[in-house]
Amino acid sequence: MDELVRFALSTGFTHAVLLDDLTLECEERLREYCNPKGCRNHGNNWVCPPGCGTLAECAEKVSAFHRGILLQSVSVLKPLFTDYRGLNRKHNLRLREFIEKYCAGQMDVFTLTSGGCIFCDTCTYPEPCVKPDIRMNSLSAYGIDVGKLCEKAGLEYAFQPDRVYYVALTLFN
Repeated sequence: MDELVRFALSTGFTHAVLLDDLTLECEERLREYCNPKGCRNHGNNWVCPPGCGTLAECAEKVSAFHRGILLQSVSVLKPLFTDYRGLNRKHNLRLREFIEKYCAGQMDVFTLTSGGCIFCDTCTYPEPCVKPDIRMNSLSAYGIDVGKLCEKAGLEYAFQPDRVYYVALTLFN
């Protein structure tokens, strides 16, 4: 599996850590931020509530997996640089490349990421998703504590004025 980490790093991720015997907790306290007043994506796409399912449904999905690779993109910000959406898009495109080139057809994978899916200009929600095979679910919508996950992997994760951390978790068995 060292090959998987090497491939992830060659794809452009800053860090990649394999996690075995993984048990993910989908926490209600984090899911509470996913509400119409707190997030503009709530009720507007398939990767945020209610489109992604209840917290119990999310927990059931992730409980089927016991291994994963935590992928992190760390970007140092330039003064007055605020294109966070562009950085998030770059992170998720890198993630898509990683999945398509390394995981496609080799294993059953389920992907969660920072910022959610980016592959349609406008989500079709509540109509059926037009790209369900490449849809990327949101770590936050699943109630997963990204800080705890990074800590478990030995990775730094902090909110800093000069850098931004984007995190993805590709689960597999």
